[in-house]
Amino acid sequence: MKWAYGVTTVPRRRDDLFPKTLASLAAAGFDKPRIFADGCDTKDEQWYKDRFGLEVTAHWPMIRTYGNWVLSLAELYIREPDAERYALFQDDFITYRNLKKYLEKCSYPERGYWNLYTFPANQELAKRVGLTARCEEGWYLSNQFGRGAVALVFNRETVLTLITHQHMVDRPMDAHRGWKAVDGGVVTALKKAGW
Repeated sequence: MKWAYGVTTVPRRRDDLFPKTLASLAAAGFDKPRIFADGCDTKDEQWYKDRFGLEVTAHWPMIRTYGNWVLSLAELYIREPDAERYALFQDDFITYRNLKKYLEKCSYPERGYWNLYTFPANQELAKRVGLTARCEEGWYLSNQFGRGAVALVFNRETVLTLITHQHMVDRPMDAHRGWKAVDGGVVTALKKAGW
């Protein structure tokens, strides 16, 4: 399966969880993500390349969370238009080994996407089994509030629907939420598209 994937970040986080995120993603099978660094000048860009040996897309001056995220998704598609899966991770995501292999065995949802981060409110939607009331393994429908764009996975159709949807195009004009709440923007755009 062909993938295109990247990590969004900002320079002030590069010594925080970012190196752990890259190590975690490598163990998960995502060993060569493109780094999308917002507020990253040429000096910072070179630092990323030298330190991690990965391709970097730098946005200068800063375009904020939504701008960095939506341009990152569009760039993943433009660079790899024939990929079957697109994944965008944030710089504070830690996961488990062989995640990519697991995802390749899962059935992708029709007219949907995968959010690899379970927001606490969505844990209540998981089916409970046994006397210990532990959650069944697998995928669950969310409450559709769109919380947590920490690690999202899309197929090509979903990427195209998102990056061309009028809601995503108009979002920067929203003075209050236009630069943040990417997760809510994704859910709203797909709902408006009838998904």
